[in-house]
Amino acid sequence: MSNDHDDFEPIDGEVDVQIPQSNTIDHLIVEGNNNNNTGDTLSNVIVENWIFAPIAVTIQKMNVSKPIHVFNVAEKESKKQFLAEALIPFLFAGLGLILAGVMLESAEGSEFFQTLPDAVIMVPTLVGLKGNLEMTLSSRLSTLANLGFMESRKDKINVALSNMALIQCQAIAVSSLAVIPVLFIGEQTISFSDSLCLLLSAVVTASLASLVLSLLMVAVVIAARRYKLNPDNISTPVAASLGDVSTLYILLSVGTLVCHMRDLHITLLIAILLFFYAIAIVGAVMASEDRFTLEVLKNGWWPILCAMVITTFSGLVLKKSMQTYPPLAAFQPLINGLGGNLVAVQASRISTQLHRARKNREIEVKPLHHYINPVRAFFGKNEDASAAQILLGISIPSNIIFIFIIFLFGVGFHNTTPFTFSFVLVCAIQVTVLLYICQILVRAMWIMRIDPDNSAIPFLTALGDLIGSLLLILCFWSQWKYFGLPVSADQYTGHKFGH
Repeated sequence: MSNDHDDFEPIDGEVDVQIPQSNTIDHLIVEGNNNNNTGDTLSNVIVENWIFAPIAVTIQKMNVSKPIHVFNVAEKESKKQFLAEALIPFLFAGLGLILAGVMLESAEGSEFFQTLPDAVIMVPTLVGLKGNLEMTLSSRLSTLANLGFMESRKDKINVALSNMALIQCQAIAVSSLAVIPVLFIGEQTISFSDSLCLLLSAVVTASLASLVLSLLMVAVVIAARRYKLNPDNISTPVAASLGDVSTLYILLSVGTLVCHMRDLHITLLIAILLFFYAIAIVGAVMASEDRFTLEVLKNGWWPILCAMVITTFSGLVLKKSMQTYPPLAAFQPLINGLGGNLVAVQASRISTQLHRARKNREIEVKPLHHYINPVRAFFGKNEDASAAQILLGISIPSNIIFIFIIFLFGVGFHNTTPFTFSFVLVCAIQVTVLLYICQILVRAMWIMRIDPDNSAIPFLTALGDLIGSLLLILCFWSQWKYFGLPVSADQYTGHKFGH
């Protein structure tokens, strides 16, 4: 074999090969094996000790019965192609987030939030599961699809079932923990029946929303590969387009129903809760039978739990800010959702690049200090900068359109030029900060032997929620303080959310 990569032999080589050490990996020792004439290959690879083994390392340790050409996916996409693929899903995502914002702003009148006002603390955590689970799922599926492991019908079914089972297990487990902050830091005394209502509402909401969104993610990734599109550019915006509004709608509906049932059928509520926990156990068993989801089942909890802690702070910020500036609720899902949506696209793309580079035995990353320079992140001649420019370019005009659509629904005050400018500015600041953190964080995780497909997006979307909420409060405060915009609680006597 003689080419520009003579040192990088395929994993099914007939001889022992010492693969050079890159900046991020230790030596990989490939032990050759006798291949039969069917084309099937068996490769035993002694890999370095990753904290959480990424998909590419899992591939190297498994029996490979796929043609080598499957792994060398896709030519380099153009800027126009990336823009075309990302723009339409992003616009649909914005409309979904607008609906979620309007729904949240009007949720103060719902029986669920009137009965249990502290339940609003759970909203960012439950909505954040979209970033913790569904967007992570889309990134993982996109990597598998781009590496050629969703080509046959059997592969697609196996990947879909194992990943959906995993998502059910994670959603039910994490949503159960989302109730804890309400119990300890909520302003009201919570009785046992109230606690049961909160717990069951959270679990059912997370399970149903995750079921719908995971089905959608599988369908989108399969369709993208069929029509030769990059699922990294499409799947996460699609998750965002329905994630917030569907989660909020299910939470309000289920929460109201549970509140009606608790006085008459509290035993039934306990039975329903146990039924969903049984689903989680079955999901864990199914996920453990697949080598890809097994890694996530064993090692994929800590980023989700850390992200949940961050979103809990976002929930506290949201509750306090809605008490101070009631109309802020209509804008909160938009700024948080769009920021997390854009950075998830970037994280998914970079993660796929790293997995493909490892599969093809290419140099994966340069030393980490190379990525700290902000000029490189946004103005360099590299794929990160090109994508960041396009994502920022999409966000600014789109936010101007979205803000006018929000006011068409009516939020209790009239739009002004200073408010529009201020809102678009804080959105741009949030996206810029997230994109800069993203291109460092993903590679830092890779260097630390952490799979960014399973770990980066939860952190980034949770940070996006927190940063977006704080910047949005600053936006409303400045407009009230210096431009006299009537957005304070004193001017909204009809709004009693959280009081």
